[in-house]
Amino acid sequence: MTLPDVRAAVLAELDAHGYPPLAGPGADLVGHGVNSAALIQILSALEDRFEVDLDLEALFAAPVTVSRLEAEIVRGAGTAGPTGRADDAPPTEGTDDVRDR
Repeated sequence: MTLPDVRAAVLAELDAHGYPPLAGPGADLVGHGVNSAALIQILSALEDRFEVDLDLEALFAAPVTVSRLEAEIVRGAGTAGPTGRADDAPPTEGTDDVRDR
């Protein structure tokens, strides 16, 4: 899996749900009009496609962007555990990592 593969999959899922192209990978998906129900469906499809478990609490702690989704999917690929992240993986910048509580 490469970052371009992940980005293409994220953009394809957005397109499949009827959302127009984003201004850039840092654009907030909710600010772009993606509602929470559609976002959960998109995240679920991405989890299935890349066989990862995304940490939804961490994702929703800050604006959900294509760049953040890419980082979380790549980080979670090939790891085990409830969050899909390796225990030593740093949290995504700007998020409140539940492991710190």
